[in-house]
Amino acid sequence: MTETERKILTKLVSEPPKFNEPMSRHTTLRVGGIADSIVSVHSLGELQRVVQFALERRLPILVLGEGSNLIVRNGGIQGIVLKLTGELTQINFDTQEVEVGSGTYLPHLLVKAAQRGLSGLECCTGIPGTVGGALISNAGSAEEFIGDRVRRLTILTHEGELRVVERDEIKFGYRQSNLKELGLVIVSVVLGLTFDEPKAIMERIHRRWRYRWVTQPVNMPCAGCIFKNPPNERAGRLLDAAGLKGLRIGDAQVSTIHANFIVNLGNAKANEVLELAELMRRTVKEKFDIALEYEVQIVGKDE
Repeated sequence: MTETERKILTKLVSEPPKFNEPMSRHTTLRVGGIADSIVSVHSLGELQRVVQFALERRLPILVLGEGSNLIVRNGGIQGIVLKLTGELTQINFDTQEVEVGSGTYLPHLLVKAAQRGLSGLECCTGIPGTVGGALISNAGSAEEFIGDRVRRLTILTHEGELRVVERDEIKFGYRQSNLKELGLVIVSVVLGLTFDEPKAIMERIHRRWRYRWVTQPVNMPCAGCIFKNPPNERAGRLLDAAGLKGLRIGDAQVSTIHANFIVNLGNAKANEVLELAELMRRTVKEKFDIALEYEVQIVGKDE
């Protein structure tokens, strides 16, 4: 990004962009190289201006939520990393529907819905990401997914146009969707929920959270599950059976609590995390003839 482009970009938004910013400060795994720019947009107008700017100059855009399902390579990210804040995190309830900005912190939405006696999102308990990120990966539990609740979306298309996408255009699968094909940025979503007692909803949330706390390394820097579960199997069980718990490359370590997590012991680098992840994949393939697929998103340039 040129100096002129930086000056123009700065004038498009109310919050000064961060230039040459380490992505390790913005991912839950605490790894990642330098981003050309991280731009926080506080309104739909700011979002549209920044997207139009990027499209005109053919600058790549990466929408960043909480960085909780993300590994950024050591070479960093070119172009613009977008963070949706302000008006793009609003929550508006209407009987059994809620329209929510995609930049909204998912745990915040769960609590707000529960307080109103609205159930249906408990499957997302403990996921420290944004609504937009949860939609793209169809986050949830083994039995329920956030995609099951989607009524319609508002997106910015790859041409920068605002568009409403109805449910029948959206394809959700296990830890995947076609949302990146449909648009460049998810602006907001309407979710359909069901009535229940607030106390009962909160109890389900607390029960799920307690289970995560015992079975996952939630108090250490990590990126969530590294691999998807294969059909009729669990990636964590395979990795555990392969004897991989505790395996370490540098400060990247397979969690001793849950073998489908890689934790950062302090100073891990992205290349160490990815080397370890590939070793995990190869070992499972050799021992069980099962090819694991990544659940985390891997972005950025090699060093």
